[in-house]
Amino acid sequence: VDLKDADINLYLFEGLGGEKYNGRKVIARLMTRGANTSSIAPKTRICVTNTPLCPLAAFTMCNVARIRPGLRILDPYAGSCAILLAAAMIEPSVKSVGIEIAHNGQVNRDDIMKDFESRNLALPAAIIRGDSSQDKVRREAMESVENKPFDLIITDPPYGIREKTGFCVDPPVVSVVKCISEDRRNGNRLLKKGGRLVAFVPNQHGDDIQLDMPSDADLQKAGLRFCQMLEQPLN
Repeated sequence: VDLKDADINLYLFEGLGGEKYNGRKVIARLMTRGANTSSIAPKTRICVTNTPLCPLAAFTMCNVARIRPGLRILDPYAGSCAILLAAAMIEPSVKSVGIEIAHNGQVNRDDIMKDFESRNLALPAAIIRGDSSQDKVRREAMESVENKPFDLIITDPPYGIREKTGFCVDPPVVSVVKCISEDRRNGNRLLKKGGRLVAFVPNQHGDDIQLDMPSDADLQKAGLRFCQMLEQPLN
């Protein structure tokens, strides 16, 4: 038996709390490994911003979105593009587009591209400076993917930032849903039929998360159906 290069690794988990476990231990065998989330941790990135998305949350959102080869992905609040980096690591053939309102002094788009290049990841089709609530900006995003609707919209909106500066009247997720509704009404879908919208909605214990969520009427106008809400504790 070569313990330094074992054929099978077994892991022992202990310290499980609650009466349900009553001090029991769990022994498990490693079946597979997920993506190396630490490879896109903020401290490893060339593009540095004030509030980057946790890489664990970025990968989780991409998995919830069910990324598959060749899909078109939009992040309308791209920031430093943690979500698009995670998407490219999961599936290199995706065609991604990011929209970010901040100027290059705050979010440097050249540095974002370097973050992809330094990891040998496929570059986004475009990183657009603009306000995703504006029709012309969304049209520019679609032009970057051959004027086709996006299969997935995955985003981490800037809660508490744009509301203070007056850029956004509605909560960010509500704004995205209304944009999807407007484009659908105009016969120029932003999100294709059968597509998925996945959004990160941060909250603390005691918050009423419904205040940041679209109403049933908003979802109906956009042709969307609420599927599920998942919780990811972050420190």
